[in-house]
Amino acid sequence: MEIGLREWLMVIGIVVIAGILFDGWRRMSSNKGKLKFKLDRSLADLPDMDEDPNLLGPARVLDRSRDPGIDEADLPEMNARDLTRSARTEPQQGDLNLDQPVPTLLTPVDDEAEEKPKAPAKEQPIAEEVLVINVVAREADGFKGPALLQNILESGLRFGEMDIFHRHESMAGNGEVLFSMANGVKPGTFDLDDMDMFSTRAVSFFFGLPGPRHPKQAFDLMVAAARKLSTELNGELKDEQRSVMTAQTIEHYRNRIAEFERKQLSQKR
Repeated sequence: MEIGLREWLMVIGIVVIAGILFDGWRRMSSNKGKLKFKLDRSLADLPDMDEDPNLLGPARVLDRSRDPGIDEADLPEMNARDLTRSARTEPQQGDLNLDQPVPTLLTPVDDEAEEKPKAPAKEQPIAEEVLVINVVAREADGFKGPALLQNILESGLRFGEMDIFHRHESMAGNGEVLFSMANGVKPGTFDLDDMDMFSTRAVSFFFGLPGPRHPKQAFDLMVAAARKLSTELNGELKDEQRSVMTAQTIEHYRNRIAEFERKQLSQKR
């Protein structure tokens, strides 16, 4: 029996179809293995849910009955003595008594409470000698009050007792009086409220012996203040006799001071 062309074509077609089917089955088998391997490998790379704290777990129920704040057991124990001690260490307001009423301008002042007993004033010894330096104005108008006041304030004199000016140990007006300055015209005083209209022809610097503890230093300060006034306000220095004061006159004053100190030492012996 002879096989024709038709039969050969059918056989070849069946073989081709069988080959295609076989190749497809082979590919599918190999792909299943690879897919399973990939799935196994992917699952192996996943983190463990029980060990990873970042993964969301089951919802937790919070117990709000407990205070998440400070536990009382952790606080230090304190008794009344500790509280008193800590209160003492806190800053206080000094000696202020806030319970007492604050006086105002409308509150009447108790004169008896305000007045304090004053110490008895120390009696000044009677001056045995008085050293005087007069400064006489060269101009007929005399020394004007404002200029005179400015000048003597710069020399450290301050207005005080007997309505005249005094030079104390301190420029601020504290300490014993070293020398004083009076008005050379009667009644010899000054009126601070009228200094703008005030004028005088002369002023007198003076101090007595016994007087300051260091009379030589006090005299030098008095000479310096008198010279400053005469130079700046156009005045002339004169002694207690209203004679022109010279260097010999100033030296004579110093000798009088030294002689007085020698007498004082001899009397103490």
